[in-house]
Amino acid sequence: MASKIYTTDDQLLSSYLRNLLQSAGYPVLTQQTRVEPALGGEEGEGKDHSPQGQLDWQSELWLIRDADLASAQQLLQQALSLESA
Repeated sequence: MASKIYTTDDQLLSSYLRNLLQSAGYPVLTQQTRVEPALGGEEGEGKDHSPQGQLDWQSELWLIRDADLASAQQLLQQALSLESA
């Protein structure tokens, strides 16, 4: 059974992480999910960067083998900490 391992709205980061996991030998799938932007108003003000009526997309990375979950998550954490430094 597959497990969702990471979700991001950054397509470049998603591609990088997928390639990193695949090159390390982990079978990974990417799924694009549609996210409706927040409605305007006081609470959502400044959060909606899309033109009205346009949808945002997120990429979900799914790990195929659950047995690899712990080691794949560790690899992702290392890669993300290097990217944020």
